[in-house]
Amino acid sequence: MNRKRWLALLLFLLVVALAVVGLGRLTRPEEAARPWREATLFGRGEKVVLLELTGPIPTGRSLEAFLSQVRQAGEDPRARAVVLRVDSPGGGVTETEAIHRALRALSEEKPLVAVFGTVAASGGYYVATAAREILTPPTALTGSIGVIAVIPEVGGLLERVGVRVEVLKEGDLKDLASGLKPLTPEEREILQRYLQEAYELFVERVAAGRNLSLEEVRGLADGRIYSGRQAVALGLADGEGYLEEAARRAAELAGLAEFRLVRYQRPRNLLQDLLGEGPFWGLGSPELEGAFRALRESRLRLEYRFLGGGLW
Repeated sequence: MNRKRWLALLLFLLVVALAVVGLGRLTRPEEAARPWREATLFGRGEKVVLLELTGPIPTGRSLEAFLSQVRQAGEDPRARAVVLRVDSPGGGVTETEAIHRALRALSEEKPLVAVFGTVAASGGYYVATAAREILTPPTALTGSIGVIAVIPEVGGLLERVGVRVEVLKEGDLKDLASGLKPLTPEEREILQRYLQEAYELFVERVAAGRNLSLEEVRGLADGRIYSGRQAVALGLADGEGYLEEAARRAAELAGLAEFRLVRYQRPRNLLQDLLGEGPFWGLGSPELEGAFRALRESRLRLEYRFLGGGLW
């Protein structure tokens, strides 16, 4: 068989394969319409969805992707309950509140149980308070209820390397927190008021989610971390447990005798269905994403973050 015939045969087989994959999706219109695919982790029976929040609170497209998973879990009539696994030191206050709000709405519709990984501190703990119940390993790090803002002051460094920056402004406070000069007492007071508002919101979310008074939460909210066992004793969590216990508890709250735990995966196009997830398709890496995130976030940010979990 000559080369042209081989190429024609390969092209024909590719077209047939694409048609088969497309037909399979047409026969499952509900699944095809959903942005996330599912993979069963264990069990059988009705569906319990696992949502995973790992690393710093996501921003940008990563935040949109997580919220999309929350929406799919809420809109899927076959998803009877949800488990939120949190392994995060926290992150930006605005993104943290956005996730909490979405999870709170989901929890009002379906049983939502949160479970901690190694660290679920500050913003990581904040989002977990949206769940109906919280389970934690006894040795997990949690708490760190508070707000922090880190402002790199680079003016002295720039002068040392011979770089002079001239700021033109209209409005005395327009270069507030620019990092090019030390904060004035007035600027510090303005930022401190902003931090106070974010702190009070954190306290309110914990009080509402854990059925505690504001005074009780303020007594715990000095920024310190707690072990999982301490968190249970203080009312910040409901009991000790790991992922499987959290899944069983979520199923129990939904009244399920049997259940299967499913995880969402990134959707793939038709060629990826055929060729798989090779290096050709992975255009980025966690290391590169982390480096770009560090550069992007090197500015004033109010954060619900435990710095023991890393600044970036």
